[in-house]
Amino acid sequence: MKYHHIIFDFDGVLVESNEIRFNGFRKLFKGYPQEQVERLVNYVKANGGVSRYKKIEYFFNVIRQEPITNELVDKLAAQFSELVEQDIVEAKPVEGSLKFLEVYFSHFDFAIVSGSDQAELRRICKKRKIDHFFKMILGSPTEKKENIATLLTNLNWQHDKSLYIGDSNNDLEAAKSNNLDFVGRCSGLMDWQNFDTRFVLDLSSLDKILR
Repeated sequence: MKYHHIIFDFDGVLVESNEIRFNGFRKLFKGYPQEQVERLVNYVKANGGVSRYKKIEYFFNVIRQEPITNELVDKLAAQFSELVEQDIVEAKPVEGSLKFLEVYFSHFDFAIVSGSDQAELRRICKKRKIDHFFKMILGSPTEKKENIATLLTNLNWQHDKSLYIGDSNNDLEAAKSNNLDFVGRCSGLMDWQNFDTRFVLDLSSLDKILR
């Protein structure tokens, strides 16, 4: 096969958890005007893969046009984890994802690079009993393109032998910035037919693309 290494996004690629995160922001900011909160949710949907830290800053700096301290950003990010973590632990896997990991674990090296908080992401993967599949699990606050670059360097993975699978434009751009091939997953965030890239409805058909 062409690829030796596969890097996965998490939400919407391995687990059907995007809606959980959207609703998490509604819960986090339930004391604020609904119109402002829905503007944030629309921003979140349009910017999949961007860290919660950036999204919280956007809510205050752009939507509410008021400053926010780094300490409050961190506090709200931690509260967000508390609101969504257990629901994501229990969320449905993307169709075909577990089977792909189990069948091809001995054929490829796997890793995760996600916009989710890194500590939370590692806890979730451990609780879902999938952490052992991955050589490395990286998340925010470091941006995706930087984490991919770090992963490739630290694991000595060749760019032309590595593939990134994501469900957002941010994922596509992170792959491009690291000269990686990309496959889009149709989670509902993007209409990949409008992009010059390969895509799958779920991971049950991923092996066909890799042949």
